[in-house]
Parts: sequence; structure tokens; C-alpha cells
Amino acid sequence: MAKYEMFGFRNEDEFLNYFFNTLLKTNWTYDYFVGWDKVRQNVKKFTKEICLLNALTKIDPEYRKRELKGVFIRYPETIPVIPLIIAVREEKISILEIAEKTIRLFNFASRELHENEADMLVDFCEKVGVLQLFSEIKDLYDYLLGVEVGLDTNARKNRSGKIFQGLVGVLLEKKLSSHKGIKLKAEDESIKTMRRKKADFVIYLEGQPKIVVECNFYHTTGSKPIETANAYIDFQKKARDKGISFIWITDGPGWNEMKSTILQSFREIDYPMNYTLADEKIADIVSLVLKG
Repeated sequence: MAKYEMFGFRNEDEFLNYFFNTLLKTNWTYDYFVGWDKVRQNVKKFTKEICLLNALTKIDPEYRKRELKGVFIRYPETIPVIPLIIAVREEKISILEIAEKTIRLFNFASRELHENEADMLVDFCEKVGVLQLFSEIKDLYDYLLGVEVGLDTNARKNRSGKIFQGLVGVLLEKKLSSHKGIKLKAEDESIKTMRRKKADFVIYLEGQPKIVVECNFYHTTGSKPIETANAYIDFQKKARDKGISFIWITDGPGWNEMKSTILQSFREIDYPMNYTLADEKIADIVSLVLKG
């Protein structure tokens, strides 16, 4: 059961009320929305190829198919840019031809093309709207920056977790800086959690692992937080058998709709807390745990 008395609470209800009342509404920082360095890097690596394709914006539509075919044949390095224009990461794209009831495979790897292969890729570009796009944009580079921003939003979920892990890391460094003999190690490969990944943080005392700290943030409800909570219950049992303590720092408005899950976890895990509790109490908790 959560050792609420070590946090300074008189009973479990008082501890739980404080936990739910101090959940963060968000962990979004300014870095959450777009990974600009990654976006720019993904576009800049095709600068030459984009310049070659950009010429198509100046070509009359009736000649554009012919010119694009010529670009593909003379400059095959431009071929991999086409999937990016339609916001696809894959190099090979399969298309269902409904009328023929067949699957056509289009390969956008950079390579020397035969005439019929070039015609096939140009046909793809026409049917998906890429040829028409060159009549509607002035600069392909600017357009692709926008595409990459859109694709980058898919990474926000992972970025959210990394941001919270970073916040917890800064907090731990600050709160534990005055503890002698302690070393904090992030993403420690020597200790695996039940999720079969590196431990987020491990606190060492005189070179020996003493406390594992895992952290996560949930904006919404779902099966993932339930799975994680159950996994950490099992992990604490394993850690305890090895003489290692476990601190779970979890936060986010998603827990408000999953109180039964968190209640079950708190009755099995010794040191659960949210970010606010960690900020206020983790230095004391670590001191008490290390003293045994």
C-alpha cells in the first residue's frame, strides 16, 4: 500500500484527495507542438531535388507530364520526393485499381528508369493530384515544410512522454543535488521494467542501484495507462525481492476518469506520486528510503 504517512498524510483518503486535486492539466511545453529541427532536416536533405522539381511550377500544364517524365529519367534522385509531396513516408506504395481488380505497386526508390517505368510514375503523379499541385503552389520547398509539420504531429504522443520525462529529470537533479553519495542515471539499461525497456531513472547510492523511478503522463483514458499500472504492480514485487525500491511518478487529467485503476495501483505500490507531490516530497522520500 502507498506509504502515505511518509508523505505527511494522516490517511489514505487524504493522500488520494491531494493526488487528484493536484494533477496537472497538461504537460505541453513550447517544444511539444512541432519538432522544428527534425522538420527542417527532413526537407533540407532534398534541397537539390526540390529545386529540380520546382521548375514544374513554371511549365504550362499541357507540357508538365512530358517534363516530369524527363526529370525522372535525367534526375532519378528526384523520385523519392514524390511520396513526401503526398505525406507518405514509404518508398513503395500499393494502389488498388478498382476497375481492374488488381494491385499496382509503385516504387519510388532512386534508380535509372526505363521509359515505361517513368510513364507509370508520371501516371501515378497525375492521378493523385501531384501534377495539378504544381499549378497551385509557387515553391515546393515551402509546401514540403508544411507537409512535414503535418506529419510531425504524429510524433506528439511520444514527444509528450519525453517532455514529461525531461521535466521529472530536471526535478530529480534539483531535489537530489544535496544528497551525498547519490548518482542519478537516466534511461538505465542495467534495470528493465516490466515493459521491457530501460528504466527512466535509477538512483544509485555508493555505486549500488537503490531506487528505480518511472514516469508517464496521460492526457486521456485508455488501455495503455491501465496496462502500465498493472505492469508496475508486478515490477515493484520483482524490485522489492532484489532490495530495490520503486517510485512511480504519474500525472495527467486522464487519471480523473480512471480512478479505480489508480486506486488499485496505489494499494500495491509503495511510492506513487504526481509531479506536484514529487516536487514537494521526493527529496524526503528518497532520504527515508535510503536510510532503510
